Amino acid sequence: MHPPDNERAHIADAIQKQQNALASLRITGAPTEVGQGLVTLAELHGMLEDHAASREHYEEALRFFKTAGNKPGQAQALFGLGVVKAHFEDHRGAIEHMALAASLFNEARDRDGEALTRACIGESLRAMGEVDGAEEKYQEALILFRQTRNTERMARLLLDIGDLRMAKGEYEPARKRFLEAVPLLEQGEDPEALALGHLLLGESEGLLGHHDNARPHLLRAVDVYEGLHDHVYEARARWDLGLSCYYLQDFPAARQQFEAVLPLYEDQGLHEDVAKVKNILAHFTARGV
Repeated sequence: MHPPDNERAHIADAIQKQQNALASLRITGAPTEVGQGLVTLAELHGMLEDHAASREHYEEALRFFKTAGNKPGQAQALFGLGVVKAHFEDHRGAIEHMALAASLFNEARDRDGEALTRACIGESLRAMGEVDGAEEKYQEALILFRQTRNTERMARLLLDIGDLRMAKGEYEPARKRFLEAVPLLEQGEDPEALALGHLLLGESEGLLGHHDNARPHLLRAVDVYEGLHDHVYEARARWDLGLSCYYLQDFPAARQQFEAVLPLYEDQGLHEDVAKVKNILAHFTARGV
């Protein structure tokens, strides 16, 4: 998602200032200082989704860090290059860079850096369809984030691991992950992540037939997504909530959700889903609900 125009202007201004600072650093600074300046510049370009410029600066930073023998700096630059390669869909290349970065972060005893890198390796493996390998990397990252008590990252990884288990049809192990994630997300300040946690927990409860348990989580997800104007996820949550109400034989509540989801599907041009909901509503009308 592209940053809004006013934010882009701030980032462009920061890039200009960083380029000016780098110009003098190249004359007076040590290789490590120049490398750090280049990493900052690369990160700013990444925020503008100018990944080609990011790659160029990370590559130059890596050369400076190698000259200085600075392994934490090399790890940073390699991690950045891995992120860039993933953006260009070169996941094998991303994994190669990330694996080197993880090893260097480990040497430097930077557990957060190593954990984040292992999680990103998991993302690339997942994108390549290597689900078991992805979960293994997520688990490695989760252990490290537990050690550093990084609850936000722990929660995100728990959602990812649970999501992988859901895709395999392993609903009970998935539910346990989501159950652990939601209280951690409640401590944070990311409403979108919290909504996703409630949605996934509600879905797993529903798939296990625990519709009473599913309902409050799906209601919470609906409320948050409606507030965020995220019609795609609001529709998903309302559909799931409608099903849970239906299975609990609370037909008026089910009808309310299906009526609310109909315009959301229509706005997205989901003709098959629109037809499906209309059939359900017609069925309710025929039964006098």
